[in-house]
Amino acid sequence: MRRRRLLAALGGGLATGGAAGLAGCVQRKVASGDPLSVSSPVLADDGRLPDRYACEGEGVSPPLFVESTPNSTAALAVVAEADLGVFNKPLFWVLWNLPADTEAIPVGVPRTATVDSLGGARQSSQPGGEPGYSPPCPPLGRETTLLFDVFALEESLGVEAGAPGETAEEAATRTQLSSARISVTYTRPAGETTGTQTD
Repeated sequence: MRRRRLLAALGGGLATGGAAGLAGCVQRKVASGDPLSVSSPVLADDGRLPDRYACEGEGVSPPLFVESTPNSTAALAVVAEADLGVFNKPLFWVLWNLPADTEAIPVGVPRTATVDSLGGARQSSQPGGEPGYSPPCPPLGRETTLLFDVFALEESLGVEAGAPGETAEEAATRTQLSSARISVTYTRPAGETTGTQTD
Protein backbone atom coordinates (compact mmCIF):
# COMPACT_ATOMS: atom_id res chain seq x y z
CA MET A 1 0.00 0.00 0.00
CA ARG A 2 2.75 2.43 0.91
CA ARG A 3 4.52 1.70 -2.39
CA ARG A 4 1.40 2.76 -4.31
CA ARG A 5 1.18 6.00 -2.33
CA LEU A 6 4.81 6.74 -3.08
CA LEU A 7 4.36 6.12 -6.78
CA ALA A 8 1.43 8.49 -6.83
CA ALA A 9 3.37 11.13 -4.90
CA LEU A 10 6.00 11.52 -7.58
CA GLY A 11 3.58 11.43 -10.50
CA GLY A 12 5.07 12.16 -13.89
CA GLY A 13 8.63 12.16 -12.61
CA LEU A 14 8.49 8.36 -12.47
CA ALA A 15 7.92 8.02 -16.16
CA THR A 16 11.63 8.42 -16.82
CA GLY A 17 12.48 5.25 -14.91
CA GLY A 18 11.65 1.61 -15.54
CA ALA A 19 10.59 -1.26 -13.33
CA ALA A 20 14.22 -2.34 -13.11
CA GLY A 21 14.98 0.95 -11.41
CA LEU A 22 13.02 -0.02 -8.29
CA ALA A 23 16.26 -1.22 -6.80
CA GLY A 24 17.06 -2.33 -3.31
CA CYS A 25 19.77 -0.64 -1.30
CA VAL A 26 22.63 -1.74 0.91
CA GLN A 27 21.54 -1.76 4.54
CA ARG A 28 24.16 -0.65 7.03
CA LYS A 29 23.81 0.30 10.71
CA VAL A 30 20.27 -0.48 11.90
CA ALA A 31 18.51 0.99 14.94
CA SER A 32 15.59 -0.52 16.84
CA GLY A 33 12.30 -0.86 14.98
CA ASP A 34 12.01 -0.91 11.21
CA PRO A 35 15.26 -0.66 9.26
CA LEU A 36 15.85 2.30 7.00
CA SER A 37 14.86 1.28 3.48
CA VAL A 38 15.36 3.48 0.42
CA SER A 39 14.91 2.99 -3.32
CA SER A 40 14.61 4.98 -6.53
CA PRO A 41 12.73 4.43 -9.79
CA VAL A 42 15.75 5.67 -11.76
CA LEU A 43 18.73 4.46 -9.71
CA ALA A 44 19.24 0.72 -9.89
CA ASP A 45 21.79 -0.43 -7.32
CA ASP A 46 25.01 -1.22 -9.22
CA GLY A 47 23.37 0.25 -12.32
CA ARG A 48 24.12 3.42 -14.29
CA LEU A 49 23.08 6.99 -13.49
CA PRO A 50 20.85 8.20 -16.36
CA ASP A 51 22.27 11.17 -18.26
CA ARG A 52 19.33 13.30 -17.14
CA TYR A 53 20.81 13.52 -13.64
CA ALA A 54 24.38 14.34 -14.73
CA CYS A 55 26.03 17.29 -16.45
CA GLU A 56 25.33 15.83 -19.89
CA GLY A 57 21.58 16.13 -19.29
CA GLU A 58 19.26 18.42 -17.34
CA GLY A 59 21.39 18.03 -14.25
CA VAL A 60 18.40 17.67 -11.91
CA SER A 61 18.43 15.62 -8.73
CA PRO A 62 16.97 12.09 -8.96
CA PRO A 63 13.85 10.96 -7.09
CA LEU A 64 14.18 8.83 -3.96
CA PHE A 65 11.63 6.79 -1.99
CA VAL A 66 11.87 6.37 1.78
CA GLU A 67 10.00 3.14 2.43
CA SER A 68 10.63 2.65 6.14
CA THR A 69 12.55 4.28 8.97
CA PRO A 70 13.54 3.37 12.54
CA ASN A 71 10.91 4.26 15.11
CA SER A 72 12.94 7.01 16.77
CA THR A 73 13.89 8.85 13.56
CA ALA A 74 13.71 12.63 14.07
CA ALA A 75 14.83 13.72 10.59
CA LEU A 76 16.41 12.45 7.38
CA ALA A 77 19.46 13.47 5.37
CA VAL A 78 20.80 12.66 1.89
CA VAL A 79 24.52 12.66 1.10
CA ALA A 80 25.70 12.03 -2.47
CA GLU A 81 29.35 11.72 -3.37
CA ALA A 82 31.66 10.39 -6.06
CA ASP A 83 33.82 7.51 -4.86
CA LEU A 84 37.30 8.06 -6.28
CA GLY A 85 39.17 6.29 -3.49
CA VAL A 86 39.42 6.27 0.29
CA PHE A 87 40.57 9.88 0.59
CA ASN A 88 38.90 11.32 -2.51
CA LYS A 89 35.11 11.44 -2.33
CA PRO A 90 33.86 14.82 -3.54
CA LEU A 91 30.32 15.65 -2.50
CA PHE A 92 27.76 16.78 -5.07
CA TRP A 93 24.59 16.90 -2.95
CA VAL A 94 23.86 17.18 0.76
CA LEU A 95 20.25 17.62 1.89
CA TRP A 96 19.31 17.47 5.57
CA ASN A 97 16.53 18.03 8.12
CA LEU A 98 13.92 16.38 5.93
CA PRO A 99 10.88 15.59 8.09
CA ALA A 100 10.98 12.09 9.55
CA ASP A 101 7.75 11.13 7.77
CA THR A 102 9.08 12.04 4.31
CA GLU A 103 8.10 9.30 1.86
CA ALA A 104 9.25 10.78 -1.44
CA ILE A 105 11.95 13.20 -2.55
CA PRO A 106 10.82 14.29 -6.03
CA VAL A 107 12.80 14.85 -9.19
CA GLY A 108 14.55 18.21 -9.38
CA VAL A 109 14.70 19.48 -5.81
CA PRO A 110 14.96 23.30 -6.10
CA ARG A 111 18.49 24.68 -5.88
CA THR A 112 17.82 26.77 -2.81
CA ALA A 113 19.49 26.72 0.60
CA THR A 114 16.10 26.02 2.25
CA VAL A 115 13.54 23.81 0.52
CA ASP A 116 10.07 24.85 1.64
CA SER A 117 8.39 22.07 -0.36
CA LEU A 118 10.28 19.50 1.74
CA GLY A 119 9.35 20.82 5.16
CA GLY A 120 12.11 23.41 5.34
CA ALA A 121 14.91 20.94 4.61
CA ARG A 122 18.33 22.49 4.06
CA GLN A 123 20.95 22.06 1.35
CA SER A 124 24.67 22.68 1.16
CA SER A 125 26.38 25.00 -1.30
CA GLN A 126 29.28 24.16 -3.56
CA PRO A 127 32.36 26.38 -3.04
CA GLY A 128 31.62 29.55 -4.99
CA GLY A 129 28.40 28.06 -6.36
CA GLU A 130 24.70 27.80 -5.72
CA PRO A 131 23.04 25.52 -3.16
CA GLY A 132 21.60 22.13 -3.95
CA TYR A 133 22.32 19.27 -6.30
CA SER A 134 25.38 19.81 -8.50
CA PRO A 135 25.30 17.21 -11.30
CA PRO A 136 28.33 14.93 -11.41
CA CYS A 137 30.64 15.58 -14.33
CA PRO A 138 33.59 13.15 -14.44
CA PRO A 139 36.26 13.29 -17.15
CA LEU A 140 35.13 12.00 -20.54
CA GLY A 141 35.24 8.22 -20.82
CA ARG A 142 36.01 7.62 -17.14
CA GLU A 143 33.59 5.37 -15.26
CA THR A 144 32.91 6.83 -11.82
CA THR A 145 31.08 5.29 -8.87
CA LEU A 146 28.44 7.54 -7.31
CA LEU A 147 27.06 6.90 -3.83
CA PHE A 148 23.64 8.08 -2.66
CA ASP A 149 23.41 7.66 1.12
CA VAL A 150 20.27 8.36 3.12
CA PHE A 151 20.56 8.77 6.90
CA ALA A 152 17.90 8.40 9.57
CA LEU A 153 18.88 10.94 12.23
CA GLU A 154 18.19 10.83 15.96
CA GLU A 155 17.79 14.62 15.98
CA SER A 156 17.60 17.50 13.50
CA LEU A 157 20.95 19.02 12.58
CA GLY A 158 21.85 22.51 13.74
CA VAL A 159 23.88 23.11 10.57
CA GLU A 160 22.80 26.29 8.77
CA ALA A 161 21.30 26.20 5.30
CA GLY A 162 23.91 26.76 2.60
CA ALA A 163 26.77 25.47 4.76
CA PRO A 164 29.57 23.43 3.13
CA GLY A 165 28.56 19.87 2.40
CA GLU A 166 31.35 18.43 4.54
CA THR A 167 29.96 20.18 7.61
CA ALA A 168 26.48 18.70 7.16
CA GLU A 169 27.88 15.28 6.22
CA GLU A 170 29.95 15.09 9.39
CA ALA A 171 26.97 16.13 11.51
CA ALA A 172 24.71 13.56 9.83
CA THR A 173 27.26 10.79 10.34
CA ARG A 174 27.56 11.60 14.05
CA THR A 175 23.77 11.76 14.51
CA GLN A 176 22.69 8.77 12.44
CA LEU A 177 20.51 5.97 13.71
CA SER A 178 20.68 4.06 10.46
CA SER A 179 21.79 4.55 6.87
CA ALA A 180 21.08 3.03 3.47
CA ARG A 181 22.98 3.34 0.20
CA ILE A 182 22.32 3.15 -3.52
CA SER A 183 25.50 2.85 -5.58
CA VAL A 184 25.56 3.59 -9.32
CA THR A 185 28.17 4.36 -11.96
CA TYR A 186 28.37 7.08 -14.55
CA THR A 187 30.50 7.61 -17.66
CA ARG A 188 30.18 10.81 -19.65
CA PRO A 189 29.34 9.82 -23.24
CA ALA A 190 30.72 12.87 -25.09
CA GLY A 191 30.75 16.68 -25.19
CA GLU A 192 32.00 19.40 -22.90
CA THR A 193 29.63 20.66 -20.20
CA THR A 194 29.90 22.09 -16.73
CA GLY A 195 29.10 20.49 -13.40
CA THR A 196 30.81 19.07 -10.34
CA GLN A 197 34.17 17.84 -11.62
CA THR A 198 35.04 14.52 -9.99
CA ASP A 199 38.59 14.11 -11.26
